[in-house]
Amino acid sequence: MKSSLLFALLGLLVAVLWTASLAYGTVPIPPMDVVRILLGKSSDPVAWSTIVLESRLPQATTALLVGASLAAAGLLLQTLFRNPLAGPSILGISDGANLGVAIVMLFFGGTIGLTTGGAAIGGSLALILAAFAGACCVLALIIYFSTRVSGNVMLLILGIMVGYLASSLISL
Repeated sequence: MKSSLLFALLGLLVAVLWTASLAYGTVPIPPMDVVRILLGKSSDPVAWSTIVLESRLPQATTALLVGASLAAAGLLLQTLFRNPLAGPSILGISDGANLGVAIVMLFFGGTIGLTTGGAAIGGSLALILAAFAGACCVLALIIYFSTRVSGNVMLLILGIMVGYLASSLISL
């Protein structure tokens, strides 16, 4: 009973903070007007609807989803490696993502794809895909090492070494 009440209160707190992130910014909008805009009713200044629906709503929703995803990823890494210190920065996964971005920027000029008449992916999407690919490669390497190494401390040391190797390649 206590834990369900705690989760209900935490859920309510997340909803209140999410609504507050829609209301407060450079242009403060009253919270009741934000709720009216979200329900599809028009607001007195028309600009408020544009600000809430086209700027703040995507930002607040993205922040909420990314925060939840990072928490889940941290929990999965700690569970997988049975180590409370395991995380993307300790195991070198963040450095792998940085290396993927550096490779795309250096060798491909920030664009992924065929240069002769084919479709190309550029801009932020190319960098996001490069970061994802770099992180996945390092994670696959760490998972491979986890099958070969018996101790968690040794796996942690190998993760730190992979991170330093990726960081040195970025510096190079």
